Amino acid sequence: MADRYNLATPYKDKEGNTKWNRVGVAFPMKEKDGFILKFNSLPIPVLGDNGQVETVVGMMPPFEDEEGRNRKN
Repeated sequence: MADRYNLATPYKDKEGNTKWNRVGVAFPMKEKDGFILKFNSLPIPVLGDNGQVETVVGMMPPFEDEEGRNRKN
């Protein structure tokens, strides 16, 4: 398990392709199962097909630069 994940939310670009916008980070809790989520910005909820308010946030491993170091954004 990674020691840090990027939190990202999807959006559509001009061509209709799905892109991901980083909105924060997640860290595994040391004493319990679960994660601590730290948001830099909050994703905007949308009304789903079933009429419920939904927010999609994905947990992704941090991107690495050319030298294999984790990038912050």
